[in-house]
Amino acid sequence: MTNRTPELAEPVFRLLSDLVRKRTGFVVSDSHRSRMETRLSGEALAAGSFYQLYTQLREEPTDSPAFGRLIDASVNGETYFFRDPDGLAAFSEEIVPERILANGQESEVAIWSAGCATGEEPYTLAMILAERGILPGRKVRIRGTDASPDAIRRARLATYGSHALRSTSEIRRRTHFEEAGTGRWIVKSELRQLVVFECLPFNLESRSGTLMDVIICRNVLIYLDEEARFQALELFSERLKPGGYLLLGPSDALAASATPLKLVRLSHDVAYRK
Repeated sequence: MTNRTPELAEPVFRLLSDLVRKRTGFVVSDSHRSRMETRLSGEALAAGSFYQLYTQLREEPTDSPAFGRLIDASVNGETYFFRDPDGLAAFSEEIVPERILANGQESEVAIWSAGCATGEEPYTLAMILAERGILPGRKVRIRGTDASPDAIRRARLATYGSHALRSTSEIRRRTHFEEAGTGRWIVKSELRQLVVFECLPFNLESRSGTLMDVIICRNVLIYLDEEARFQALELFSERLKPGGYLLLGPSDALAASATPLKLVRLSHDVAYRK
């Protein structure tokens, strides 16, 4: 006799979605129901049903592997290398040079890619700085964070296929990557060493953590509920150095109206400055 694959009924999907929202602030789309059912079917079978799995997960801490698998099944981060050319130009040509002058030539520049998904954005930031001649020879630390354990695992591997490199020129591909076989590419080690990844939802971040020169959070806030968006903006404001910059995506404009930071217009983009 074979075990029957459990079905994720709509009321239980609502319970699981609400659990994710309460823990992380992420609003789970109705379109993710089939994804959640497929990804968690084995665990639901082991638990006895999706409802019994829910009763187990609500007792799990947010940073546990089991709850992380629920987040992986609920959140779909889509990104690619060299996305948003205007924002990258503002970052590398205006913001970072200004922060170097403000900090002093020998000081470290601290950068945070918040909601970095599978790591393309923080690695792109390192590549752009290398192209500008800011690397090597400058102390730069890039931090990438995401709520998804699977996304962070893949970011640390730093190995990508053609879809992630669809906006990467052949010259950049040869400059910043090495072939990893079967049509895949790995970020060069000198760039990987600049980026540190952590699996951490915004609501578990310390308000008194390391202060940053630049925080980049592109098109993430729109997936959070209103309270979580407000708390994330408060967090970013508190974690910036005086004079530091927050870069958001175009879709985050409405959410950004709640930030205490000052809107500034740069040559290539707009940003928020402390």
